[in-house]
Amino acid sequence: MGVIAPGSLLRVSAVLQIVRALRFRVWALVLRLRLERLGGGLVLEVAEVPRWFGLPRVEVDGRPGTLTLRIGRDVKLGRGAVIDLADGRDGTIELADRVSLQNGIRLQPWGGAIRLAEGVQIRDRCELKSSGELRIGARSLVGRNTTVHCHKAVTIGAHVGLADRVAILDSDHEFDGSDVAFLDQEVHSAPVRIADNVMLSTNVMILPGTTVGANCKAVVGAVLNGGDFPAGHLIGGAPARVLKALTG
Repeated sequence: MGVIAPGSLLRVSAVLQIVRALRFRVWALVLRLRLERLGGGLVLEVAEVPRWFGLPRVEVDGRPGTLTLRIGRDVKLGRGAVIDLADGRDGTIELADRVSLQNGIRLQPWGGAIRLAEGVQIRDRCELKSSGELRIGARSLVGRNTTVHCHKAVTIGAHVGLADRVAILDSDHEFDGSDVAFLDQEVHSAPVRIADNVMLSTNVMILPGTTVGANCKAVVGAVLNGGDFPAGHLIGGAPARVLKALTG
């Protein structure tokens, strides 16, 4: 069997990159035409064609608004991603340089924005939903099967680690015990803020109105049900409380 020359391998690699770039552009064109046919639109800003293993499937409920999609350099898209658009609402997704989306990610910009800063990693089967302003800071990691639901404002700082099955919510429906269905009752919302270099362990839940200071760790299963947690502390319990100060 003959040896393949390095130059031939480089040429094959270059051809494959061109083909993948063309397929991405075709995907974008088809998406644009589809959204326009339904009464919506697409604003696409791409610094560099992403490294993709599968192009996102776009689900549309009714008549979409305009989807704004910004993609930086060296972005990775895994298989089975879904972009879910709400009826009559614009949505924004920003993927900064070196953002990595693994497999089965669901992005729901339902009238809001999902902004992922440089180097953010979103692992398998996560759901990010926003009708407000959802921001995740640089080099943060979101573990598998994690859910972040933003009604108005969820801010996650830089170098934050969310382990598997974390849930972060800034809103909930009122429930007064009457015959009125919970979906028809008022939505209560309060901002969630997680500062830099925070670690949230497996199955942690962050509820509306919670602020977590920098350099904190929440232990497995903690439920942070609103309030301020000072920087540099270990947090645990349900409802959560400060357990002890952490030393650097």
